[in-house]
Amino acid sequence: MTKLNFLLILAVLILSSCSSGQKKNTVSISTASTGVVKNHDLEFPLYLTDKIELRESVIGKTNADVFIVHTGHLLKANASKAVNEASLESLKGKGIDVVNLSIEDFIIADQQEISFEKYPQKFLNSSVVNLNEDNIIAKSNITPYIIHDGVALIGLSDKNIDKLLSMDKFLVSDYVLAVLRARKAALKDSSLDGTPSTPLHSFVIVHTMGPDINEVMERLPPNFINSLAD
Repeated sequence: MTKLNFLLILAVLILSSCSSGQKKNTVSISTASTGVVKNHDLEFPLYLTDKIELRESVIGKTNADVFIVHTGHLLKANASKAVNEASLESLKGKGIDVVNLSIEDFIIADQQEISFEKYPQKFLNSSVVNLNEDNIIAKSNITPYIIHDGVALIGLSDKNIDKLLSMDKFLVSDYVLAVLRARKAALKDSSLDGTPSTPLHSFVIVHTMGPDINEVMERLPPNFINSLAD
């Protein structure tokens, strides 16, 4: 059975399965929340940003293989619908691989009648629930996980919302259930690909929860590590 290494970062949690059975399970902590995530288990640069940056600019700081993740809170409660739609429109052509939507983004979009589906951008959401549908929000371009080069990204939302907003229609799912649900779906999807160019070997949890992610780690089932391994 393969062993797993953990890298815990304030904006990313990486759960990686290693090909070598000799490695022990380890946990390391970094304070990185934006910029390049450095970890030997990632075979490509993972770049986190809370701004809309040109891919060419990010490549200049990393390399052409970079995977760019916007960490969310893209829409603003004090901005007009036109301004927020302009922000979404400005994503076109920027080369940002995925935007991790926050519950605040969903609330603002709902109140201003903005449809994320109108935009070609890929969005990530593993934890925000629409109470009217009683399910994690998923659309044609909003997915609970993204698989890239053998790495599955799972996106959790923090619970930070502007004081002008309320959570009447939306809520953040229990984080542990959200992680387990997205992991199961990603593993199932990966298993359907009989000859993947790069087998799924790691999970990256994108979040802006800060130290609160520690409680999620503590609440994961005792067999969680082994359940990730082959």
